[in-house]
Amino acid sequence: MLFSFITIALFLTGCKNQDSQKSNKIDVVTTTNFYAEPAKAVLGNHGKVKYIVKPGTNPHDFNPKNSDAVLASKATVVVENGLGYDEWMDKLDSNNGNNLTVINVGKLMNKKNGDNEHIWYDPNTMSKLADKLAATYSKLQPKNKKVFEKNAEAYKNKMKKNQTLVKELATKSKHQNVAVSEPVFNYSLKAMGYKVIDSSFANAIEKDVDPSPKDLVKLRNDIKHHKVAFFVENIQEENKTISGLAELAKKNNVPVVKVTETVPAGTNYFDWMNSQYQQVKKIQDKD
Repeated sequence: MLFSFITIALFLTGCKNQDSQKSNKIDVVTTTNFYAEPAKAVLGNHGKVKYIVKPGTNPHDFNPKNSDAVLASKATVVVENGLGYDEWMDKLDSNNGNNLTVINVGKLMNKKNGDNEHIWYDPNTMSKLADKLAATYSKLQPKNKKVFEKNAEAYKNKMKKNQTLVKELATKSKHQNVAVSEPVFNYSLKAMGYKVIDSSFANAIEKDVDPSPKDLVKLRNDIKHHKVAFFVENIQEENKTISGLAELAKKNNVPVVKVTETVPAGTNYFDWMNSQYQQVKKIQDKD
């Protein structure tokens, strides 16, 4: 990784200032595709938006290429998750020759290092990001301020449909306990009023270490004895332990909510979130 960044830095030396004089140009680079969506929605046709990490790729393990570095070097606005999720982007930002504006979504949502990094699962994140993007774009292109603000409002109105659904689910969750394979869906679960009871196990899985035998036995017993309303499985992570727990849940008639860490190819952020919330609604409707 270090060698890769050194190579990228040397590669950029000759081109980092090429576009720095175009002060009203808006070129947005986001680390992930789900942040590219509000960036495009608010910007409209007044600039360009591109993202670096392709759908289905784990940003934790991502290693940027020279082409990614060149893309980042031309950006006037960068949207990154922060909270340690895409820290490789900081290296690319440092090689940018423009008057770069970096929007760190974790900081925008008042989170600090060590907090759950999956902040895009908070139902309010994208609406707050839309407002931030409108304000950022307006500074770069003041003449289009009203357009950016109007676009942000339209995007926020779309997000309200999911936010309303989450509030409805919260009225029926009865503050029940749930278990998760990883802390991916936790912000949404909290908003819906559920309580995650296997944080130690989930954090171990996320860090790619073996969970303690004690945590695993407890989780298996909680599933067998229906001490959880449902089990949330991150199907993007291949793990025999998690697959076994999902099968155990099905065997014991404990519902399984299937989620992914990033937007699947062929869909969008709103529909992605909605499809996962609808799984919870289906479980509630059966109670």
